Amino acid sequence: MHLSKRILSSTLPGLLVLGVTFSVFGANEQKAAFDRSKAADGGVGMPTPYDKFLALDEVLSKGKVDWAKVARAYSKAIDTDEFKDTTVAIPLALGMRIADGVMTVKAKDAEQLNRCASDIEKLAKKLGVSDAEMSRGRAVRTAANKGDWLKVFMELGFFQQDIMKKLTDEKDPTKGTLIVVAGWLQGARYTAAVVEENYTPALSNILREPMLVKSLTEKVASLPSSVKSTPSVAKTTEALQQLGKLLDIPTEGTISKDDVHKIVAVTSDAVAEITKAVK
Repeated sequence: MHLSKRILSSTLPGLLVLGVTFSVFGANEQKAAFDRSKAADGGVGMPTPYDKFLALDEVLSKGKVDWAKVARAYSKAIDTDEFKDTTVAIPLALGMRIADGVMTVKAKDAEQLNRCASDIEKLAKKLGVSDAEMSRGRAVRTAANKGDWLKVFMELGFFQQDIMKKLTDEKDPTKGTLIVVAGWLQGARYTAAVVEENYTPALSNILREPMLVKSLTEKVASLPSSVKSTPSVAKTTEALQQLGKLLDIPTEGTISKDDVHKIVAVTSDAVAEITKAVK
């Protein structure tokens, strides 16, 4: 038996580690080729870059990436009191800060996690999530302050899930879609930054997500015109279109270092616009 180091990254985002595709195969076993035409959209799930972080640790060897440094460089602090718009600005900011929270778990930074959890609670409350439905947030902070990172990992996943259950509305998917898209953009920003710093052609394949980007692009395109016309969502749409071209590579393909740099720039510009959405 051996551990396959081939990483397939076309899954939709799910709860924390869902989407990691390290697999164990027998020496003589054959795996069927991926047929993109049969891929199906699994629906809106919580945005999480954690599967990518695990993949980077696996490929680069655990300990090589200074996750605390990455978190400090790319986390986006905000003043939640300035965010008033419950249709666009707050959902985007919430998705971004959820991704930041996942990053702080990987970095094992209790101070930053406390800030993220506090921001997530404040933003979610503005969207109508009750104190009772955010009880997991307190459990996240308590576990982080005790240094119990396994429990933090689990509680943060449940916390995210509780928020999404409350905010996912089949009749109006706007909030859920914007949370997912913003969270994915910030997560992709973290991942691309690490790939760029440690670049090899093979490592760049971790960024490959053509079906996911296509799905997110379609979801944003289906939002009301009044939402799509806002500067932050227009910038998000532009970013997804650019990223779709950069990340749509063959399963065994690679992304050039210049294009990885472009991915960092595109996601950074989109996230910067999200932090301006304060009206």
